[in-house]
Amino acid sequence: MCRAWLVLFAWMLTVGRGSARLLEEDCGVAVQAIPKIVGGVDAGELKNPWMALIKTEDKFICGGSLINTKFVLTAAHCICNDRDCIIKSTQLTVTLGVYHLLATSESDYSHETYNVERVYLHDSFEIKTHSNDIALLRLQRSVVYKPQIKPICILLNAQHKPQTDAIQQFTAVGWGQTDSGKSSNKLQMVQIDKIDRQTCKTSYWYDSDDTKFCAGTSDGKDTCGGDSGGPLYTQMFFDDIKRVTQLGIVSSGSTYCRVFGVYTNVMAHIDFIERVVLDADIEVVLPHIDLLDAGCLGDGRFHSWDRRGPDAIRSFEWLAEVYMDSFMISYGALISKTFVVTTAQLIPESTALKVELGQGDEHTYAVASVHKHPEFVSRGQNDIALLELGQKVQYTESIRPICLPSPSNEAEQQKFRKRAADPGQNLIAIGWGTLTNVAVRRTNASECYQEDHQEIVEQQLCIESPAPHLLRVGSGSPLVNPLTNGNRKVFSLVGLASFGRIEPFAPNVYTNVLEHLEWIGKLVKA
Repeated sequence: MCRAWLVLFAWMLTVGRGSARLLEEDCGVAVQAIPKIVGGVDAGELKNPWMALIKTEDKFICGGSLINTKFVLTAAHCICNDRDCIIKSTQLTVTLGVYHLLATSESDYSHETYNVERVYLHDSFEIKTHSNDIALLRLQRSVVYKPQIKPICILLNAQHKPQTDAIQQFTAVGWGQTDSGKSSNKLQMVQIDKIDRQTCKTSYWYDSDDTKFCAGTSDGKDTCGGDSGGPLYTQMFFDDIKRVTQLGIVSSGSTYCRVFGVYTNVMAHIDFIERVVLDADIEVVLPHIDLLDAGCLGDGRFHSWDRRGPDAIRSFEWLAEVYMDSFMISYGALISKTFVVTTAQLIPESTALKVELGQGDEHTYAVASVHKHPEFVSRGQNDIALLELGQKVQYTESIRPICLPSPSNEAEQQKFRKRAADPGQNLIAIGWGTLTNVAVRRTNASECYQEDHQEIVEQQLCIESPAPHLLRVGSGSPLVNPLTNGNRKVFSLVGLASFGRIEPFAPNVYTNVLEHLEWIGKLVKA
């Protein structure tokens, strides 16, 4: 942090405890009181017991803050890179109770290192702009609080956001660069002022929204390289008890570190924080599902499996429509941020294609590459293709992938196949008509195309046809299976409509997506 001295008077917000809801009750109180006058100086031992040191493969990458016994809050860009955006959680460790980076012991207090069990990135995080630059790290074991390890306060009341947005002075903490241009071995703290939004927007060319804000001082006090992910906080009174409350996360700023920086607004993301932390309690007793993309589980809110109405087909968050020019040629399903799966038969390889996702406010993505199964035969086996999108999809409430098991976990794949093959389990055909989804069952393979003596193999499914006045399916129409995980009700992908007879009620042949996971995995994970 850039060193400078300036007397600043902290602005205190007083909140009655009865009207405040904190993520952790016993939070934000250090053993030693934090001095009112600080600025680019060493943060003494025990003054910031919530400070977290995040490493990957024993290399320091970012700061963070302990917010309860299982979670550390940090910036999403800390665990992203340009290639695949996310470092595996098994590579991450969090050390708590650290003041001096080179010290093995500090006074009579020892620090503690925790492995990271899971990483939660905000669904709408954008690596180029650092929008929604927030992430949560779930620790493998619970933290035991002691004098040098305590949580910082997170205020969960959305109605207090106008008050917290009015705060003009903050304290930032980290091991970032000092005036000498070198990272500090000792924890540093600095007081900085909030910068007006227009000045910030002009300097950094970012959207003027309330998910981030700027802070710094006119004399060059600022956070710098190495401070990323660390907390920006103030002191607030809750029933006459002064508690340190985090309002920002160090996100980005100038390379030179002597002008103001950009901070993620914590109060704009309390829904994300609360949802992840509360869902973690549920996941403790839930069986883990190893998925191709865990984003398919969504936001944890209840989503009904039954979708009705003339526009209900667009309410399936993963449904994709494939277009050639202005003509829709196929349906498909979003399976990751960069891939849509569909059938191969109607997909040209040399014509510009686009994919539409979402409902109402559609999002259109250009197709960068078409990958047809190498053993695809027209109107036959292996009728499947992957459309690689030219840009990553940002998951929202109305756009997220459908669930598939991890291509590298054979045991998980067998669970999905067993559920799909269960004779007592209704599958759901997606299409259009009076209804947009109808429960259907698998039928004997011999009933599909008997007169052509065409063999229906393991990579295909013979599915009973619903009444044509109720539902019609087209190429690529998904066949799905309801999937429950805690309070989440979502869908897993089973098949894609491939071909069928014109006669009413004649069974349809679907490509069995669950038998093509190895091929899918090689492309999606490449």
